Amino acid sequence: MNWQRAAAADAALRAVFAASFEPNGAPAVPDEGGWSGSPARASNQPDPLHSPDTQLLLYARDLARLQRLRRAYERFLPASLDPVAPRPEPPAVRTASALFTDMRGFTGLAERFADDPAGLLNVVNAHLAAVVGAIRRCGGVIEKFVGDGVLATFGARNELQDHCERALAASFAVVGANESLNRRRAKEWGFRVEVGVGAAAGKVVVGTVGTPERAELGVLGDPLNIAARLVARAKAGEVLLAASVYRGAARHVRADLFGDSAVRGRAGQVEIYRIALLRHT
Repeated sequence: MNWQRAAAADAALRAVFAASFEPNGAPAVPDEGGWSGSPARASNQPDPLHSPDTQLLLYARDLARLQRLRRAYERFLPASLDPVAPRPEPPAVRTASALFTDMRGFTGLAERFADDPAGLLNVVNAHLAAVVGAIRRCGGVIEKFVGDGVLATFGARNELQDHCERALAASFAVVGANESLNRRRAKEWGFRVEVGVGAAAGKVVVGTVGTPERAELGVLGDPLNIAARLVARAKAGEVLLAASVYRGAARHVRADLFGDSAVRGRAGQVEIYRIALLRHT
């Protein structure tokens, strides 16, 4: 397209925008003389609305708008949208690892910000940004935010033979990323942000959860429940691993046996291993 055509198309597009809206911002309605709110056009005048250049620009504008909406919507989904993806398949059962993170001492932190909840949100989001970056670098999928914590999976939405190793690496990375955040911001904030991690592995199911009116593609299974119970016990800078994860990655790390413990709501006991990455004096 040479500069004359570009200039003509730009002028046509401006005419379209001007003619497509009433002075009060409402869409114009076509009438016998053309678009209301715009001068009547002689029958032998070219219609800028239907010129090829104008149609191309309108298409580009609408496509850019759709892309912006897609990027905004993708922020709220566990995985990126695939425009050519087939319709959802029946529920898929896979062996995967689940990881939960949780801020320690959040109740006291919320009290500190009782008169400044927006400040509390800024601190939590700074912490979550560090956590999410650490998990994604290890190949994890962020399933959801649970208050000030994160639920992530490894190998649930796609097959991963090394899901235990990835979950273990992400556990370490989360604690390390949070400590890096403390080194940058603790002096400014006047306090430290602490995190605990729990992880477990086993069979999970990925499928549609909800009703026909409101549903999401979710992950369910025993490992998620165990990981949630473990993170509730984890202290600041501590990683608690179910034996299902530790045994899958034992050649890479040595952990202290925390012991066999009953998990609330489950009949059986869980063998738990503990790794303390930070020791505060």
